[in-house]
Amino acid sequence: MSFEIGKILTKQKQYKKALHIFKKIIEIKPNDLSINFQIGKIYYELNDINKSISFFKKCNEIKPNIPYVLFNLALALQSTGKIEEAKNQYKKLISMYPKDIKSYYGLFMLNPKTIDSNYFQKLNHLIKDSNTGLFEKSLINFIFSKIKKEEGNLDEEIKLLDISHQQCYNSNFEYNNQSNFYYKNIISNYFNKYNFEGEFNSIKKLNNSEHIFIIGLPRSGSTLVETIISHNSKNIYSVGEFHAVNTSILNQIGREIFSKDFVKENYRPKINKKKFQESLIEKYNNFDEEIFLDKSLENFFNIDIILEFFPNAKFIHTFRNINDAIIGIYQTMLPELSWSHNIEDIINYIKIYQKVVNYFKNKYPKKIIDVDLGKLTIDPEKEVKDILNFCKISINDNFLNFDKNKKLFNKTNSFLQVRNKIKKYEDNKYKRYYDLLDNF
Repeated sequence: MSFEIGKILTKQKQYKKALHIFKKIIEIKPNDLSINFQIGKIYYELNDINKSISFFKKCNEIKPNIPYVLFNLALALQSTGKIEEAKNQYKKLISMYPKDIKSYYGLFMLNPKTIDSNYFQKLNHLIKDSNTGLFEKSLINFIFSKIKKEEGNLDEEIKLLDISHQQCYNSNFEYNNQSNFYYKNIISNYFNKYNFEGEFNSIKKLNNSEHIFIIGLPRSGSTLVETIISHNSKNIYSVGEFHAVNTSILNQIGREIFSKDFVKENYRPKINKKKFQESLIEKYNNFDEEIFLDKSLENFFNIDIILEFFPNAKFIHTFRNINDAIIGIYQTMLPELSWSHNIEDIINYIKIYQKVVNYFKNKYPKKIIDVDLGKLTIDPEKEVKDILNFCKISINDNFLNFDKNKKLFNKTNSFLQVRNKIKKYEDNKYKRYYDLLDNF
């Protein structure tokens, strides 16, 4: 059994296979820090957060105060709502490693008020340090922008946000350029023009499964809907933002579209059904449940492909006021989304999103339900019942009390949201920023 093979399988999202290897090794080396850490990371990816926490704590017992261990422990703790414990881990990290900027950011995300004058001075010093990386500088400027927002200084807030986003984009420049190319030139034009080759294997688990896919834009209520479904059904398992479909597509077409010799004219993406099916099964087989909930929002591009493999799949499209969506995305740090780092790219992406979603709503009207965040917060009882009925989930007296469900977790920027009741939509929250959209 090889540690390196386990790491490769983990990178390929073959978590069960990797876990099998690591568990064999840990029988021989129960106190090996690297093995315990890898198992903790895998359980985190498999959404078994309590086991993840257990292994990270064991790592800390084996060798105390390793930065990457404490940081991952803090992430796992906050995902389960153990905010004070997570806060203590971040503070501990900062006290031992004052240049650990990700921990300042983690602390800030738990509660912006924790960035007091002492932390602010440290960050102000770090941003001028030539050894501070570009991505870390983007996190500092993002925090500073939020401080200016609290002070009511709109001009400085926007200036710092612009700098933060540009630094974030440039910190992973090649990947972000490729990603933008994919969204602007490939998937936006060919989402309904795939050439399928070969045949599927007939697999009952795939053909009969009524999997649920939440689609749409970030900051539009997807986490709230995921929480509602997870709270009301023990039979539907959320895999979170798993990106299995998009990854399986790129496995087949990525080498061609990102090559120097790629010619866009007359291009038709080819998907080998059997290879795609094998890739998809490999990823979703990490989870034993019969029905899963996938919140990879970009799957609105992939509805045709998903229905090829899961003909009984359902789609919940969450959305909000478009202007609010644009500003909400821009005011959020989403490093993995290449198109989220300037207003023009956000607007272009949203135009593509609107075109694609409307196309599929017309094509599959019974497969897709719209969930308006504004309506959901104004009349949650009616809207939640509509969601649950669409998903064939029984409604009980406890259906709205998800804020009391201690078993829920969330690994996104909205991790605090699952601990709160549904709040009424704030119509005026972003209006002071609408001037940013005038040029578009």
